[in-house]
Amino acid sequence: MIRRVSFSLGLLIVIGSFVLANKFQKPSVPPPPPKVLMIGDSLSVSGFGDAVREHLEHRLGRQNVAFFASCGSSPDSWLRNEPVFYTRCGYREKTPTSDVYRDYHNGRRPPAVATPKIETLIERYKPTIVIVQLGTNWMDQSLSDDHIRAVLGQFVSAAHRGSTRKMIWIGPPDSSRFSKVQNRIYRLIQQSVRRGDPVIDSRRFTRYVLGKTGGDGIHYNRESGEAWARPVIASIDKILAAEIAARRNVASSR
Repeated sequence: MIRRVSFSLGLLIVIGSFVLANKFQKPSVPPPPPKVLMIGDSLSVSGFGDAVREHLEHRLGRQNVAFFASCGSSPDSWLRNEPVFYTRCGYREKTPTSDVYRDYHNGRRPPAVATPKIETLIERYKPTIVIVQLGTNWMDQSLSDDHIRAVLGQFVSAAHRGSTRKMIWIGPPDSSRFSKVQNRIYRLIQQSVRRGDPVIDSRRFTRYVLGKTGGDGIHYNRESGEAWARPVIASIDKILAAEIAARRNVASSR
């Protein structure tokens, strides 16, 4: 009888110690949100770009988002080993420490702005996710597939420098002016990105109607750009949710 009491008392002590240890254990600290760098062309200078950027800032915090858009730019415009590309038709930059907007005003062309290099941006902002909205400006150029593949190879390698874990490519929206070459640019982008890096097919969400969507067969007005942005944002949110969940799993396993 004494042995049973002693055993029961000892078991209670062990259980009590375990409960107290768990009670006073420090809760695991959630990992910080992803840091995002987004770059784009004229389609991101306003309208579409504003909607995506504002959503990212709201979800992740402005301190975790760096946004750059340069009218007329292509992936090669952002590479360090290429000549500096000066945009003369619009530029947008918003980061935790800067806010720059250059666009046409009363019919007057904006001043020329140098397009930054992606390698420099990654070194400066140390993103974990890079979002790219580029490709449309290749559609009106007679470039060979081999040339485009070579540029994309350099660009993808540059985008994955440093702390970058994933690249999300937002493909060009539907274009009535370049309807015959859209598939080619998509094919080359999809062939060049790394496995696991999603390409969002914007053609699923857009249909260019000349005079309604815009006036030149390429650019989307603000209303149409924001409409395009909504399903793109939903796609990005799914990717971000999976990335955040993976980071939490890694943190909790430590």
